[in-house]
Amino acid sequence: MKIALVTTPPSVRSGIGDYTHQLLPYLREQAVVDQFVEPGREGAGWDGEPARSALELVPRAYDRVLYQLGNEVSHGFMARMVRAIGGTVAQHDWVLFDLALSAYPGLVRGGVKGHLLALREGGVDQARTYLGNWRDRRRARRQPAPELDARELPGTLVAGWHGAEPRGRWTADVAWLRLPVGARAVRSTCIVERGRALRIVEAAGRVVAAADGAGARAVLEGEVREPLVALRTSNVGVTAEQRAHGDTRRLAAFVESIEWSDGRAWHALDLRQSCFRPPEEIHLSRDRFALPLNHSIVRFADAFIVHSRYVATRIQTERNQLTPVGIVHHGAEERWRDEDRGLTRARLGLSSAWQRGFLVVSFGGVQPHKRIDKLLEAFAKARASAPDLYLALVGGLSTGAYDPRAHAQLLGVADAVHFAGYVPEELGWDWLHAGDLSVNLRGPTTGGTSGGVFQSFSLGRAVLASDAAEQSELPDACTVKVPLGAGEVEAIARELVALRGDAPRRERLEAAVRGFVSTECAWRQCARQYVELLERFPAARASRKGLLDLKLGLSARRAAV
Repeated sequence: MKIALVTTPPSVRSGIGDYTHQLLPYLREQAVVDQFVEPGREGAGWDGEPARSALELVPRAYDRVLYQLGNEVSHGFMARMVRAIGGTVAQHDWVLFDLALSAYPGLVRGGVKGHLLALREGGVDQARTYLGNWRDRRRARRQPAPELDARELPGTLVAGWHGAEPRGRWTADVAWLRLPVGARAVRSTCIVERGRALRIVEAAGRVVAAADGAGARAVLEGEVREPLVALRTSNVGVTAEQRAHGDTRRLAAFVESIEWSDGRAWHALDLRQSCFRPPEEIHLSRDRFALPLNHSIVRFADAFIVHSRYVATRIQTERNQLTPVGIVHHGAEERWRDEDRGLTRARLGLSSAWQRGFLVVSFGGVQPHKRIDKLLEAFAKARASAPDLYLALVGGLSTGAYDPRAHAQLLGVADAVHFAGYVPEELGWDWLHAGDLSVNLRGPTTGGTSGGVFQSFSLGRAVLASDAAEQSELPDACTVKVPLGAGEVEAIARELVALRGDAPRRERLEAAVRGFVSTECAWRQCARQYVELLERFPAARASRKGLLDLKLGLSARRAAV
């Protein structure tokens, strides 16, 4: 069999790309596989093989066209391909929100085109959700946030600061700032839009400095009598540039720098530090789990390979029961080791207390939908009775609306929580081997089977998981499941304490993990199932119109990018 594999190249950071990298050598044992990637990214592919532009793909030259596709921005180009020529989609997520926004930027910008795209990609119910989100964003950007008393709030950037950017930071209508003790003057360099006015005001109400907007840079400087001051901007409105780019933030003044003087010298404040209470923004992503926006994929692909009955059922409900869908476990490798876990922890630079303690590891991006807030609350509760519990969060940190570092500090467990950040895959394996238990919670879910769970299985570690959606299908012998909702925190804490104190139970779980990997989800078995399914599935469409649509669509996308 000859397969055209549409994927992302190694140069793109992608969880599904990592999956493809693991599967490909075994798939090549049973088929000839050529790699195709987004135009402009051609070059070196996986395993040193060349990756060609998708514009060069001729479906009739292959027995099957196979997409490795999920909810990733880098997969946006695949939507046009599936609509044009079909093929078999290995669909890793039910929700394809990020893919859809990448494929169709009009969804981000809104307007008539955005609403029509939402209707086309999601249907009537999702179009209603999209419309409701758009209305909420319009209301939010027309009205300033209510005033708050910042005296009791901690930190330097206290409240009202949008995310840091390379040259500075936008404020809301009111942005509170706490200067160091001993500050006698403040100086701020800002850009104030034409028609607006900016003042620096002390908490007691005294005006320190003021500037009228002229659409240019302004320097505000004045003496201060107290450390807590606010930057107040009047006549804030949404600019034409914001509307053109679908930016729904309420942006007041752009602050390039803030300095303070102790009477002897000027000192710069770090504007990249975290804001204790950032503005409550409404983005389209607020409703991302209610906006699968997947019709270009689900309605136009010829066949599907998925990892769970959860996603298979949803595809067949959207299409019909005759739609070809095959279920293949997410793959895993037999990577478990006999090395003492304490030695691995020492090599990772952990202290002697961490080396002796019970280590829980969460592997994968640290994101709100992975219920990190519930995990931290449960961890703090468990640690009250088991003080030798430690937690490592290994993965890229997302702190947009929720800051897990600050939450751990608030709960009093910051010293027992390690944020490793994004690490190379091999270092991630060290962390998983070093752990006594993996944890991987979900809710809400995109429907995607977690690569972190199966990486944990590869290292022989049992997993504490949410008993919901696709995770409820994980084998009971290998996983400990906790419910979502009421009682979730207590259930997680209870299981952490119980597993810490029950070595024989952990050994049984880990033995079951190794058996599951060896007999049911080793990569070689997954590749064999892929080929068996592809042999039964239909070939991709290859009409002239489809090929023309494909070339025009991908060329237009490349030009736009």
